[in-house]
Amino acid sequence: MTAFTLEEARDVLATALPGCVRSLGVSVESLGEGKATLRMPAGEQATREGNIFGGQALSVLADSAMCFAIWTDGRGRRPIATVDLHMTFMRAGGGEDVLAHAELVRSGRSLAFARVTMDLASTGQTLATAVATFALPA
Repeated sequence: MTAFTLEEARDVLATALPGCVRSLGVSVESLGEGKATLRMPAGEQATREGNIFGGQALSVLADSAMCFAIWTDGRGRRPIATVDLHMTFMRAGGGEDVLAHAELVRSGRSLAFARVTMDLASTGQTLATAVATFALPA
């Protein structure tokens, strides 16, 4: 079993993920077995007119958080590709950070399944949820 540490996760975020993730100021808050929590600050890069989080930014956060949760399955970091992503936007929000709480549902040989809930950091109000399927190339 290979552990995926918080230090490694922060390095991956800073050096290996696409620039669109880094430009949003996303950070890794915590990791656990099959779990990851990422934070995205409210700000110009993530919000649109009216200080409302853009669906695009929330989608980037959701996808990233689920990848980190998958990497905690004991097999460590490896290539991963999003196959399918379903977002449900529940309310508009902005003006405070968003916490993405991702959970690994199942990790098989070639596919992994995950879900995430994105909540406003200080109020706990849920902005969006997502489920996704990821390919784990050999």
